[in-house]
Amino acid sequence: MIREVEVLDGNPFSKTIEYVVNDEVVGYLKYLLIYDRMEIDCLFVDEKKRQMGIANKLMAYLISVAINNHVVNITLEVRISNEIARYLYRKYGFREVALRKFYYGDEDGILMEKQVM
Repeated sequence: MIREVEVLDGNPFSKTIEYVVNDEVVGYLKYLLIYDRMEIDCLFVDEKKRQMGIANKLMAYLISVAINNHVVNITLEVRISNEIARYLYRKYGFREVALRKFYYGDEDGILMEKQVM
């Protein structure tokens, strides 16, 4: 089951979507919804629950939220070495648009973007 939860960090733009199985959160997607754009902050799925389509369901849900909120684009940064995540994002129409040198300190990041509207 997917549910949206209230974020109590004081930032009105922060949002979280959780994926729950048997009352246990096994995945979540944290993002910012800033007027007409979104930024994915973190996508996580419990290691024991991977390969079950949870990340796909979270991404599909996020894109539906973006469409309903008339979002123009969604952006994120991902480690250059994280091929699995890069494949997932490309599957949902994200393009690699810039290299962020040493974004993660010891590793470069890739800025990815999806045009929604």
